[in-house]
Amino acid sequence: MRNSREMTNIDTASGSTKTEPNIETTEYIIFSIGPTTFQQDFLGPDVIPIHSIRTSFNPKTKLLIVKMTTGEYTEIVFAVHQAINKALERIGLDEAIHRYLGVDININGQWKQADMGWGPRRPPRGCPKRPTVVLEIAVSETQRNLHRDVDLWLDPVRGNANVVIAIKVNRQRPMISIDKWVWDHLNGTSLNSRHIEVSESKTDRVQLSEGPLVIPFYLFFLRNPQIPRETDVIIDNRWLQKIAESFVCFVQSINQSKFN
Repeated sequence: MRNSREMTNIDTASGSTKTEPNIETTEYIIFSIGPTTFQQDFLGPDVIPIHSIRTSFNPKTKLLIVKMTTGEYTEIVFAVHQAINKALERIGLDEAIHRYLGVDININGQWKQADMGWGPRRPPRGCPKRPTVVLEIAVSETQRNLHRDVDLWLDPVRGNANVVIAIKVNRQRPMISIDKWVWDHLNGTSLNSRHIEVSESKTDRVQLSEGPLVIPFYLFFLRNPQIPRETDVIIDNRWLQKIAESFVCFVQSINQSKFN
């Protein structure tokens, strides 16, 4: 899918200029379908999951938003997933979580798939089995729409997640921003509790600001930790760099292929 946004002036060989649309690739497609169709084709017991897309469906508007996974998206998802697994291994809880990959979650009547989600395999009594930590990645998506997804997941009435890791990809240069969002119950809004930027420097080294990324134990597992072994889930600077390097290497390979 290609999306024409701004107009760009192009110098021609004759010295004149002409105006052409600035074409930007987007990974989103929107369909109009009814709730019954969505139930049959996406939620039915015989439906085969399609792991190369993420979907969001609002039965009130009858709009199905389909996000196709891109190369840089896939690299980041698995890098974050590996980083969280390693952090859980350090506290002996890597087998105590359920992973929500391509799973439809009911958010107050609206169905949405997170880019990735994690939650306790056996939540405490009275707590629903759903992701407590959610990953949302924006490639062509705007920062405003990404924040809207964050609010949707964290709102206690709707998504009921506790932490959203929101990653914004910069396609213009090898840089990503990583934000940790939690719910501010006092003010009834989402709160950015950590902002991290990772980019490639002029010397081809990855620069990191404001690490590490810490997920409080209670917000992840919905219970208090058993000290001293169980602690907060920490993605340290080394793994934050690995997340960024996976994206930087992908961008470099794409750029090299353009010139070969």
